[in-house]
Amino acid sequence: MRIYNVFVGKPQWEGGWPYVGFDNEALIRNTLEKLKEKFPNIEFLGGEMLEKYDKNLIEKIKIEIKEIDGLIVYVIGQYGDEGPINAAIELIEQGIPTILVNYIFGGDTYFIRIYEKVKNLKVLPISSIDFEDLDWAINIMYGIYKLRGKKILNYTLDKDIRNPHGLKELLKYDMEEMSEEALKFFEKMEDFAYRSYIDLTGIDQAHQWRRDEEKYKKNLAEIFGIEMIRHNPKEILEEYSKINEIEAKEIANKWIKNAIRVSAITNVIINEAKLYLALKKLMEKYKADAITIDCGTLLITGFLPAFPCLAMHELMNEGSKGGPESDMDSLISSLFCWYIANRPSYISNHCIDLKNNRVIYLHCCVPSKLYGPNGPAQKYEITRHGEGHFLGASILLDFPIGENVTTIKISVLDRKIAIRSGKILGTIRDERACLSKLLVETNARKILENYDFKTFGWHRVTILGDWRKEIIVAAKLLGLTIVEEDI
Repeated sequence: MRIYNVFVGKPQWEGGWPYVGFDNEALIRNTLEKLKEKFPNIEFLGGEMLEKYDKNLIEKIKIEIKEIDGLIVYVIGQYGDEGPINAAIELIEQGIPTILVNYIFGGDTYFIRIYEKVKNLKVLPISSIDFEDLDWAINIMYGIYKLRGKKILNYTLDKDIRNPHGLKELLKYDMEEMSEEALKFFEKMEDFAYRSYIDLTGIDQAHQWRRDEEKYKKNLAEIFGIEMIRHNPKEILEEYSKINEIEAKEIANKWIKNAIRVSAITNVIINEAKLYLALKKLMEKYKADAITIDCGTLLITGFLPAFPCLAMHELMNEGSKGGPESDMDSLISSLFCWYIANRPSYISNHCIDLKNNRVIYLHCCVPSKLYGPNGPAQKYEITRHGEGHFLGASILLDFPIGENVTTIKISVLDRKIAIRSGKILGTIRDERACLSKLLVETNARKILENYDFKTFGWHRVTILGDWRKEIIVAAKLLGLTIVEEDI
């Protein structure tokens, strides 16, 4: 990462704050030395002092910051000349994510006047007696920088194609243990496969990108520097067929060993391990950082050889590298949380309990390492898929009671982010709908009143901890409009 530094203030021997004779050069030198020592992975450039409006110097800096990742403007002094104010505003207006730092008892009026003009841009104000708060802000800036250059694979259909044979193959082990009533239904699978609705236009809340794919890709690149790569789901079937059964059994055995209870069919769990390995191979093939598959659509149409819940569970534990339902907005939100908080996310639907002022977040693929890659794992069961009921294998997780949570959702098309907070009350066990049910105390009525389904859909992305402040700061540096749903 490359961050450019500019200092704004008064000439050393001019009257004003901090005082006559204040050594600007010593402060600049000490500041840059400390930053280079604390952040060896970041290149700090610049260091110019703007004591007046110098057009030639400003134009020179504009050229130098064109390819820069971040800008820090330090307001270290003030006097009667408005030139430094206008110079700082002009540089911040270049649209680079900027930290505007005020040196208290130094640049206070300049700082207020600059921020007043740029507060709607990608700028974070920091005002402190010392620069310790700057470290925190730089870490957030570095987090959003690490999103840049990421590639996401998206596997879904563009045409309504059905493969009933694939659906039969998918369910062959489940059918061996089905009741007669269930078997009667699934014997008519071809009718079911051809009859079921699939979304190819963006009606499904998870498929916001389908509404305007060209604009979506443009916004994704401009805001985050991320690329979405589309491929045919037939590749999943091809890669799956090549997977080594012994390697898949090793992964399946690890999942089974770590579970406190298993009620899903072993062969089904092995198939999900094969799918995990196939998805990893595809990510390696295309040098992708994360992957999402249109689970429901591909299961119904016969282009997914196994339920994806355990595969996504593993990918989420590895650093939010996977997400369900071709929901790009949710996967982007999950990666955003990973690089800001270093914690995997729970991508889920949710139910609003107005009577008890609660929200239940629920889905069938959930990470167990909620505290991050080096933290403890939550206990879980491996059981049948929620809506599928008789079918597949998925995780039923025990959530940690009493922990704060932060829940977000980014809309790439609308350049917005929704955020809400809460506290975990426990885990609900109910066979209806999705299995892993996270019960959270929050301002449920406000969330309902503020709901914007068209922009943010139904899915939300939840991480452990109170990260509201950091997420709002990161969103501001990216130029996202912030919607606080619970206020």
